[in-house]
Amino acid sequence: MNKEKRIWIALFLALALMVILSGCSGLPKTAKINISIDPNPVPYSSEDGKWHCIMNISESNGVGVTLTSVRFDSYDQAEQLYYTQFLYEEDIIDWFESNNIPAFSMLQSWVWWTSSSSNSSSRKYIAITIEGVDDNNNPIEATGRVDFLPQ
Repeated sequence: MNKEKRIWIALFLALALMVILSGCSGLPKTAKINISIDPNPVPYSSEDGKWHCIMNISESNGVGVTLTSVRFDSYDQAEQLYYTQFLYEEDIIDWFESNNIPAFSMLQSWVWWTSSSSNSSSRKYIAITIEGVDDNNNPIEATGRVDFLPQ
């Protein structure tokens, strides 16, 4: 094989390797949101008549997220929906001091539910749905669940 042909083959292989290793997938990443509750199930405090826990919302795929809504659907022991509460951007900022989660970061807040609300004595769990938009303009949705120990 002549010298010129070997140089062209080497250049072609080097270029092909650079394209492969550069990660040219063409699709931007999408954020991944995780919801965790600590402790879960949440114990009832007879001292103040509330269930206390910490809610963490974290991003685990390297893309920041702006949260636009949080929905809490409350279910009783018969697993019937009896109450829905929505938090929108201003409410989220009030609860977590921000509605933005940078890549690989977390928002955290103390959360409590009182026993004075309707059906609280038969409260079984709350389904949590979080919606937002990531830094690549992808819609994001995550769900979680908080279970309650009896009063």
